[in-house]
Amino acid sequence: TGAAMAPTNRFNMGTDGDTAFATVGDKPVYFDEDWDTGIGGGLWSTGAAMAKYFEGHAQSIRSSLKSGKNGPISAIELGSGNGYLSVCLAAIADDLLSELVVTDLADHLSLMTKTLERNSHLVDVVTAEEFLQEGTTKDLRPTAIVAEHKWGVTEEEESSAVCGKKFDFIFGSDVAYRDWLHAPLIASLDRLSHENTLSLIGVTMQDTKPSFFKSLSDAGFRYERLPDHLMEPEFRGTTFGLFVIQRSKLPPRKINE
Repeated sequence: TGAAMAPTNRFNMGTDGDTAFATVGDKPVYFDEDWDTGIGGGLWSTGAAMAKYFEGHAQSIRSSLKSGKNGPISAIELGSGNGYLSVCLAAIADDLLSELVVTDLADHLSLMTKTLERNSHLVDVVTAEEFLQEGTTKDLRPTAIVAEHKWGVTEEEESSAVCGKKFDFIFGSDVAYRDWLHAPLIASLDRLSHENTLSLIGVTMQDTKPSFFKSLSDAGFRYERLPDHLMEPEFRGTTFGLFVIQRSKLPPRKINE
């Protein structure tokens, strides 16, 4: 990885010691950027937009997650980089989530783990092996598992935290900024989705070409961009977009108010 590989929407934010990086759902969220980790070590603008969306529309997101579900909800973040978005989701949906799998390539797992452990008031961090043996915890915090996931790999190549699983909610930001990422990303969406899975993907339109959306349609997915009025003011009228993605045979499930 390097600067030439990065999306073009770096979002500069800082933190000061034990000061919360953000407050989401009236809960403090702690996060330290570490750009030395790689391009996923910091917060890009599309990630910030999704985090603000979680914060500003918590009730509608919770309603959408519960729609058609009688039991607990499983979620997976693709291309997390730093764990921040997963912590923000936990802050608004902690009592709904049973399992939160936070994924990226191996070189980012330590930072993701650090972020999740620093927010132990929101998530209970366990290894994939511990989760397979013990399952979810009994308290209100969702169980968070940090795992490597390479998009588009076969089941035989998959990590134990992801192998053979379908998730109720899939999310990620800045995940389609290069053409060669499109096919493996869509392959992972396809393999990790059941017929009712709801996905929320954030992209920068200047980086993500129309071919990505055509490939989504060709793979049997439908998509809808969230309207500007649902975004925070600083992200309206920009190239940043949040897209709801579902399998095409179902009518679109709205995430709005």
